[in-house]
Amino acid sequence: MKYLDRVFAAGGRNLVKVSSGSHAGGSTLMASGPILTAVHAIELGQRLRAHRTALGLTTNAVGKATGLGGNNVSTMEIAKRRLTSAGLTRLAEHYDLAPNEVAELESLRTQTERHQWWNDYESIFSDEFVRFLGLEAGAASIREYVAETVPGLLQTADYARAMIRGGTTYIRPVDVGPRVESRLARQTRLEGPEPVDYAVVLGPAAIRMEVGGRAVLRRQLEHLAELVERDEERLRIRVMPFSAGAHSMIGSAVSILSFDSRWVPDHAWVDSITSTAGLIDRRSTLLELTASFNEVLEQAMDRDATLATLHKVRTEMEI
Repeated sequence: MKYLDRVFAAGGRNLVKVSSGSHAGGSTLMASGPILTAVHAIELGQRLRAHRTALGLTTNAVGKATGLGGNNVSTMEIAKRRLTSAGLTRLAEHYDLAPNEVAELESLRTQTERHQWWNDYESIFSDEFVRFLGLEAGAASIREYVAETVPGLLQTADYARAMIRGGTTYIRPVDVGPRVESRLARQTRLEGPEPVDYAVVLGPAAIRMEVGGRAVLRRQLEHLAELVERDEERLRIRVMPFSAGAHSMIGSAVSILSFDSRWVPDHAWVDSITSTAGLIDRRSTLLELTASFNEVLEQAMDRDATLATLHKVRTEMEI
């Protein structure tokens, strides 16, 4: 089965297959709304943690009393370990939860067990990145700054393929296709009746770096221009001018995810050459990153200037 077909099959009610795809020349996918599996997992963990802390209990004490183990209770609360129905029953009894609360938690737990499209790529991505894919699929809004390249949610298939092939020597040739297709599957959040609220600021080098050569970059710039013209309300693409000089996110690659659930805090995915990429949910760091993004969004070109710049650079690529 082709990877895009597997994505469609795994997505179930959340994805709608349409023909004559514009990216890969075949079938593409449209999203009918966010996929909340990973978001539900975090909400489940946060609600159980709230009950535990309200009782003044430690994870070790709960783990010993329920037979689940303190480390297991801790990892369940941060959604890094799945909770079984039997495990939830033990915790509910220990916390003396009301039947209606238990029913709500069991409904959340059941949702966390649903197989989603990103689970098909667990063999080629790190656990942390797979977790990010799940959160990105369920986010209500995404704010992103990328200094040197076009971000994955906006890449054409050819640009994505060139990025993946050139990104690291550790990627096996056989994994290039699946990685490209997983990147296209992520882009379903930009489509459908419930698209994610997405704001992105591109560093000036991002629209000039000749990833895949000039022909690939030209098509990528055309795609960006089409997106800028299509949807200003839910999709804001801005370019940072060279004249901005040093700013609070210079050289960064950061994606900030926000969610509709009050139980799920913002998360950020940070890429860095000097440190391991990963998810961040520390409130103080998220506040700093959000403030920095808001600053660069103000410093970036407006919609018309961004569109004019994309057309200008695209024309330069023909010379």
